[in-house]
Amino acid sequence: MELSLRVALPGGRVERIKADFPYEGSPVGFRVLVEGKTGLVVGLSDDGQVKEVVFPDKVPLTSEKNLSALKDTAMLYGLIPWLLLWELLPAEWNWKKERFLTVPLSSFAGLDQRTKRFLDWVAKNKRVKEETAKKRFGWQFVRLLLEKGFLKVVEDWSAVNVEVELFSLNLPFDVALSKLKKTKNYAERVRLLSYLRERLYATREELKEEGFSSKDLQFLVSKGIVKVEKELMQNFAFSPKSQLRQGSISLIKSIQKPVLVVGSLSRLLEHLVLLVESALSKNKSLPIFCFQNSTLLYLMRELKPLFGDRVVSLSSFDSPRQFVKNWFLAQEEGRVILSSRLGLLVPFKEPFAFVLFEDQNTKLYNGIDLRNYLFHLYRYYGSQFFYYTTSLGVDTYQKVKIGAWQLEKLGYSASVKILKRKPEEVFSQELLSKLEDNSLLLIRKTGYSYAYCPRCQFLAECPQCGTFLTLSKSQNSLFCTRCKWYGPPTCPHCEGPVVPQGFGVERAVEELEKYGLVKESLHFDTKPSLSGTYKKVFLVHGDNMLSLPNFNAEEEFYKYVHRAWAMAEQEFYLQTFLEEALVERYLRDDFLEEELEKRREENLPPFTKLILAVFPKDREKVLRELPFAKTRTYGNLLEVFLKVEPKRLREFLPKLIKLDPLKLELW
Repeated sequence: MELSLRVALPGGRVERIKADFPYEGSPVGFRVLVEGKTGLVVGLSDDGQVKEVVFPDKVPLTSEKNLSALKDTAMLYGLIPWLLLWELLPAEWNWKKERFLTVPLSSFAGLDQRTKRFLDWVAKNKRVKEETAKKRFGWQFVRLLLEKGFLKVVEDWSAVNVEVELFSLNLPFDVALSKLKKTKNYAERVRLLSYLRERLYATREELKEEGFSSKDLQFLVSKGIVKVEKELMQNFAFSPKSQLRQGSISLIKSIQKPVLVVGSLSRLLEHLVLLVESALSKNKSLPIFCFQNSTLLYLMRELKPLFGDRVVSLSSFDSPRQFVKNWFLAQEEGRVILSSRLGLLVPFKEPFAFVLFEDQNTKLYNGIDLRNYLFHLYRYYGSQFFYYTTSLGVDTYQKVKIGAWQLEKLGYSASVKILKRKPEEVFSQELLSKLEDNSLLLIRKTGYSYAYCPRCQFLAECPQCGTFLTLSKSQNSLFCTRCKWYGPPTCPHCEGPVVPQGFGVERAVEELEKYGLVKESLHFDTKPSLSGTYKKVFLVHGDNMLSLPNFNAEEEFYKYVHRAWAMAEQEFYLQTFLEEALVERYLRDDFLEEELEKRREENLPPFTKLILAVFPKDREKVLRELPFAKTRTYGNLLEVFLKVEPKRLREFLPKLIKLDPLKLELW
């Protein structure tokens, strides 16, 4: 059927293309290979230019619901939606037409050893990217072999290697049985045929996992009882009994409010397991999004043993081949999908609910908060939304306060005790006495310490951005945690020697070694990664967070403390050199109420939008374009601050992005 399609291409451009669509239903969400690039059908058009296209998939890659949520999210920020599309679409789906080298020779006799090795390498790989060969062996050598006809250039699509062998019955089951009579391994071969009859097809890997013999399989293929076909993974990832139907889109609002679940990591997991059981009891899928890799692995470790093959992952930990398979398995009913941001465009089939587990790393480099996408997505699917977190933030607390969200507090498993340390100490004696196996020590600073210059009488600053530098004793260097500047352990201002000031994780480990307490059962980190739980958690040093010149420094310290607390099973110790009454404030529930009221009075987020953009210091164009912005310089960098009304965000953010900042943050 000939249709005029709106096709989104990499870079955000949309082309109107007239082409024959080979399948029934809506073409929206299907991939298109056109003029050496991959596109995605995002709508229909009144007219279009006739072009030669290929639809490489038999089912849509995403859905109208996902695309609508994406457009709504982009609109919030005033951005082109199809730019965001290609930022979220995994690289496995973005195929390009490239030049490959192949070997037309059948024999390498008479050639020198270098040429033989090269041609053998290309032949074993069947084809090699021309650019890869030139980088490895030199462009002159490759060009010479091309000129002599030892190599041939072919253009082809650079797709993920997802071609697999599919085995299926080639004869009716009763006919196949009659041909097997009086053969060896009759019982095992019948079991194999029964398996294929039930599954309709199976890969070699699946048959191997089920314990079938490769010799029996080969015998059945040689006798014509079983046939083998090669096909792209995405063309068969659905069970043949399952059909994804692309219907017309309608916005169905959820009856219930989003549920915000707060508590310790172990209690959040218990709650999530109950939610998974509810979804699977109704044969519904449950997409669980987590943008922190360590936490995603923790969920996989905990849920996979409980729910087995029903759990499917979509993350950078999966091989490209497995990722492609899982993308389509995630669209089946009765699946638990553990996904990073790579799975945000999956067209789920009637999900029971959408889950966001922890709210770390939810922002893209251009300031877009992916939580906004999920908020739109669950509404388009008409399902429930569960937001699991170990620590409330001011923004999420406000949602609860105004009645937009429902709060479910599970509490924290561990008791809390504040330990006082002296300014010159790394560990108080009381903390050392509490250490035991399966303990986590958190030190909120990388490296050994800050670097103090006795000659200049101040802390050494980064020559590039002005941030206090960190001393690394193990690497004998200074480095900047902000702009990644790196240099020798001398003062950048006077080139004199520096001495340690304060302490980081390197010095903490060194200090414990003095007491002979460093052992395998003790764990060190600079932040609570939520990768698991520990019997005891010690926040050794986090006070430095409160000295940062940021409007949200206190909120970030509050969240850091609660995330650390959430990882403790029995006891949580907070070591500080500040007054105990001051630190207790960040453990109380009323902190967020006080902070929210202060933000209201000062017109700070969440009551307004705050944008921070960092540019090179010499970017005068920035000041001309944004004369009303507040600025400050740090070394060779220029910081630009904009406070805008939420409704005007879409006006200012695209303007800032076009100026190509080195860094962009949005609150």
